[in-house]
Amino acid sequence: MDYPDPKRSAATGLPLPEDPLVEVLSRVPVKDLHRSKCVSKGWRGLIADPLHRRKLPQTLQGFFHAGDFINPFGGSGSPPPVDPSFRFLKKLPGIGKIWLRGFCNGLLLFRHTPSRTISYIVCNPSTEQWAAVPSEHTPADKHNRTSRTYLVFDPAVSSHFQLVTFCEKQDWNLATVHTYSSKTGVWRHSQIDWAEEVKQPDLWRGWNPYISDRVGASAFCNGRLYFMLNGCQIAEVDVEGKTRGIIPSPSLVGRHSAGTAECNPIFIGQSQGHLYCINEESWVDKVPSELSTDDYRSYFDYDHGLLSFWVRDYDTQKWVLKLSVSHMHLFGRSRYIVRRDYEVVGIHPDSNFLFIYLCSKRKLISYSLDSKEVCAHDTLEQDPLWFTPYVPCFLDFLSVAEHDDKLKVRGKPSAKDVAGAADHSGQ
Repeated sequence: MDYPDPKRSAATGLPLPEDPLVEVLSRVPVKDLHRSKCVSKGWRGLIADPLHRRKLPQTLQGFFHAGDFINPFGGSGSPPPVDPSFRFLKKLPGIGKIWLRGFCNGLLLFRHTPSRTISYIVCNPSTEQWAAVPSEHTPADKHNRTSRTYLVFDPAVSSHFQLVTFCEKQDWNLATVHTYSSKTGVWRHSQIDWAEEVKQPDLWRGWNPYISDRVGASAFCNGRLYFMLNGCQIAEVDVEGKTRGIIPSPSLVGRHSAGTAECNPIFIGQSQGHLYCINEESWVDKVPSELSTDDYRSYFDYDHGLLSFWVRDYDTQKWVLKLSVSHMHLFGRSRYIVRRDYEVVGIHPDSNFLFIYLCSKRKLISYSLDSKEVCAHDTLEQDPLWFTPYVPCFLDFLSVAEHDDKLKVRGKPSAKDVAGAADHSGQ
């Protein structure tokens, strides 16, 4: 009969060996996992052990931006946890320039040139594991106006990733949908009519729908992909690209005595299993207090702005106001203009922190939804075009061998083929 090692059991303060306990902790949400450090010194050491850390759920480490990395939680000048220039990808043959196009639960999506056969690369920067994805385009795509591609990956459900591409056509209501799964290794194609599919033809009357290209305009939450449309609408689709609904953005919180206040959604994101939407409101002269949404503060001028934070209630299918904060409290000025003066670049996936980039100051700040405090972080050397959150993932996001075999059956170059060509070219 095998008995637990008394030394290892004593270290945790529980009559259990470490391995089964780590297996249990690996299934605990990140927020609860960090709370578990308070159980005892043994538990804290167990969770902090580098040998166990790879098996335990991870949280936000910082942001990639323009070939660099910023860690708002570490000291200034602290080394990045991974290479932010992704040199291991640039060494591959046939890869000219790469553009970071998306992220989801630890995986990154790159587009590269030249892209005659391989259109995308999905990689795990924590392990440098990567997979090549063939081009999704069909002859009909030459008539498209624009296209947007989203990466979908949920390690709690599957080790495979998916890509969903929307190609918007000249007929504004129509879009071609391309979906790819690393499980099958093939692209599937379909066409949707936004208005017809969601049975809301009146919704599009008077304006043409298109997908927003702004920072923070999409999120993956609870098996659904959400992205912002113009007209203050949010599309909800499944991983097959089928539209499940068009969600109106939240309403106004601030007030204006003349009734001319404006409201626009500027960010959606996932945090702690909930979908968040952040609205920017302008031309407001009555702003809710940071302490209570029932207590309004009046201003004598009419050009005040605020941000309101909303959470989607899946039971009632309605937006619930979490809080609001004035531009004056956030920025020290009554009015900041999104995209010109600032961008909301991320929300912490496991705690109540919002991250905002101040364009003119090149500075990243954070706002705590709990304490209502604003904290300034590092100043950047150059203006980034984008910020991409980095959450380490040490799990195998797919079986590369299995993925390559499927591509070979279809006559597509695989990761092994590309790597082999690199070795051959170096001889």
